[in-house]
Amino acid sequence: MIFKSRVLLSWSCLSLVCLCSAPAVARAEGPASRFVAPDDASIGYSDYVHMEFVPSPVAPSARLARFDRVLDIPGKGYRWDSPGARIRFRTNATSVKALLYFNELHTSASARNSNGLYLIDGSGKSGWTFHTQTAQTRRAPESVVVTMAAGWVSGFHNYELILPYGDSVDFQGVEVNPEARFEAPPARPALRYLAYGDSITHGFTASSIDKSYAYLVSKKMGWQLVNLGLGGRASNVSDARMVTSLKADVISVLMGVNDWQGGGSLKRYRSNMMGFFDAIRAEQANVPIYYLTSLWVPSSWNPKGQVADLESYRQVAREIVAERNDANLHLVEGTELIDRNAALFDVTPVHPNDKGFAQMSERLSAQMHQPAK
Repeated sequence: MIFKSRVLLSWSCLSLVCLCSAPAVARAEGPASRFVAPDDASIGYSDYVHMEFVPSPVAPSARLARFDRVLDIPGKGYRWDSPGARIRFRTNATSVKALLYFNELHTSASARNSNGLYLIDGSGKSGWTFHTQTAQTRRAPESVVVTMAAGWVSGFHNYELILPYGDSVDFQGVEVNPEARFEAPPARPALRYLAYGDSITHGFTASSIDKSYAYLVSKKMGWQLVNLGLGGRASNVSDARMVTSLKADVISVLMGVNDWQGGGSLKRYRSNMMGFFDAIRAEQANVPIYYLTSLWVPSSWNPKGQVADLESYRQVAREIVAERNDANLHLVEGTELIDRNAALFDVTPVHPNDKGFAQMSERLSAQMHQPAK
C-alpha cells in the first residue's frame, strides 16, 4: 500500500522515566531493585507469530525477547513489527519498570508507529502508553523504560505490555522492588484469531495499536490475536504456508487493494487467491475464514498502474466464494464496513483513521461467530 512519509505518534501523557539513545543494560540485582530477565519463567508472552531470546546488542551475557512474523516486505523490515504482541506477568511489586529496546530492524523510510500501551488487571488508562522519543520515520535504536503504575492497590496485579503495530521492539526485562514476588499470569483466551492482509490489517494509519481494527475485533470477540498484516502486500499463494502453520481458530483475509494499485491482473488475483484458499483447506479443512472485499476508496484516489477498477477485484472475490461453495468461507463486503465518508479515512484514503477503524471493527465483529472447538 502507498504511504505518505510520516510518523504517527500520540503525544499523550507518558509513563516513561527514561528515553535513551543506547540500549539499557540489564542491571544486576541490588538493594534498590530486583531484575527479572526476559527468559525468566515469571514472564509470559502471547499474541505473537514467533518469539525467541537473542543476545543483547551491548551485553552479550544478557538476552532480549525478540518477536518475528517471518513474512516480510523487501526494504521495510515489517516482519519485525509485532502488532498487539503481549508481554505479561503477575506481581505484588510496588515499583515496576519494564525495559524495552526499540531496535533497528524496522527499516521502512515511509511508515512507522511506535505507540504501545500497557494494562493492569486488564484495564488501561490514557496515560498508560509508551513510544520512542524520536518523532521521525527514521530513527536510531532507543531504549525506553516504562514505569508502570504499581502499588495503587496492595496485593498481586496482572501487567501486560502491548507492542505497537508499526515498530520493532525487544523486551529486556523488568525491574521491581527487591521484596516483590511473582505468580503465573492468567492465561490469554484459548481461541486464536489470525488477521491476514495488507497495511490496513497491519494497522496503518491508526494512531496506536489499540485503535487498529484487528486489535479491536479480537478484544470485542474475546480472542487472542495473531496479526499477519503487512504493509504493501499483494495476493501471494506462498503466504498460506505461514497462515496454516499457526493453526489459528478463526481467520480473516483482507487482500486486493495492492493488486489493484500495483497493476496486478484480475486473472492473477483470482489464481493467487484460489491457490491461497486451496493451501489453507489442505491443512485446515474447516477453520472459519472471513474473506473481506476491499474497503471503499474515493474516486480521487486513482493509481496510475491500475489495469482494472477496484470493484472488479471485489467481484473476483465474490465469485471465488461462490465457486468454492465452502460453508466455512464467508464473504464480507468491505464497502459496507466503513461509511463512504472521507472523514473516516487518512490523507492516503485507502487507510482508515481511528474513527474508520472503530466503525470497521464494530461491523466486522457483528458478522463473525465464535468457532466451535
